[in-house]
Amino acid sequence: LASSQANINDTNSSPPGNRGFQSYYGNIQLGTPPQHFRVVFDTGSSDIWIPSVECNSAACEAHSRFKHTNSSSYSTSHVPFSLNYGSGGLIGQVGADTMHIGGVAVPDVHVGLATHMSRFFRTAQFDGVFGLGFPGLTRIQSQPPLYAMVQAGLLEKPIFSFWVREGHGGQHAGGEVVLGGVNPKRFEGTARTLPIVRKMYWEVELNGLLINDYPVPRISSQTAIIDTGTSLIVLPATDADAVNQFLGAVPLFDEYGLYAIDCHKGNKPTIKFVLAGETFAIRPSHYILPVGRGRCVTAFAASTSPDLSRWVIGNSFLRAWHTTFDVENFEIKLAQAVQADDTSESESSENDSASEAVASASSQLERIVEALATAHPTTSQSPSVTAKPKKTQSSTAKVKPKKLTVSSRASPKTTSSSAETPATVPVHHHTIE
Repeated sequence: LASSQANINDTNSSPPGNRGFQSYYGNIQLGTPPQHFRVVFDTGSSDIWIPSVECNSAACEAHSRFKHTNSSSYSTSHVPFSLNYGSGGLIGQVGADTMHIGGVAVPDVHVGLATHMSRFFRTAQFDGVFGLGFPGLTRIQSQPPLYAMVQAGLLEKPIFSFWVREGHGGQHAGGEVVLGGVNPKRFEGTARTLPIVRKMYWEVELNGLLINDYPVPRISSQTAIIDTGTSLIVLPATDADAVNQFLGAVPLFDEYGLYAIDCHKGNKPTIKFVLAGETFAIRPSHYILPVGRGRCVTAFAASTSPDLSRWVIGNSFLRAWHTTFDVENFEIKLAQAVQADDTSESESSENDSASEAVASASSQLERIVEALATAHPTTSQSPSVTAKPKKTQSSTAKVKPKKLTVSSRASPKTTSSSAETPATVPVHHHTIE
């Protein structure tokens, strides 16, 4: 199998400097001949789903729909499925077909084909979701796509890695996902290992948060989920209050869980997360996010669900840390991300100010509300892994499985995906801009 690349694109419609709320997508193909779809690579869920041609809701009609009758490799299971998100949901049936990702064909992948989608999805810039969570999260009762690739011997190692590029200094945001390996050019220093505390979410131990090296008091959560499908850092309401009060931020809209903060980054502290006994810092440019008309919010948002007891750490953190997810050893490795063509804090601040003046606050906040209201599908299943991936063996270099690189160049959401490198894959699932 030949290594190949796929792009991850940024759906940010605002000027490049206004990079605070970004969602990342990429392309996969399904069926024979292949049909193209934009999906989000989401470690907070485990299923792959896309709209079906049999769906006539407004949300489906705004996206690419899978025409199963046009695929010679399609088979149906007649098994119904449903996914419930905080601000909407979808229902449909499960089918199986050949998936193409990074130029590699994966046979008999079980896919949820949505026959009805809530209004929430109508403005989303992605068609569906590519789940990268553990099998215990599946709602279509089928093997997650990543595990199918591992068992088919298509990956060099049972791991995948994320690199998210910041978008400033005239450069669009983007990223890279590598299925089956890592790209050493995307990080520097030694990667530190965080064990998974339970085999359902990519969930690690949370020991606290330091601001100016002072621990934030009254933190109730003890674990955090590393979630590529979330743009912000979503906390239980009491934890969000504690963190934002320490930063001097005040509630902007209580019902949305957002906190307003001064947009000037020069006098803001570095924030350090303590995860599994290791410390990981993010800069003000990572957690101070412009929302238009000279206003900014912090990335630390309060969950709109009273049931959330863990932190959900999304791309505001991952822009600073290259992340490797090890399916076989149940661990995450974090290393300092390398930002190509990075600019100084002052330069990025100037870009932010310019973009804020022309951003539409109403459209920005609408997307923020949608994103914060979205929660990953819940499940009552016990945390378990149904299939531990086997290491692939190769007798000759000719048949040795290769890494699939989802390399990323970000483009505005107004850019057609057809202009991107063939074989695109997603990296992000909450449309927050």
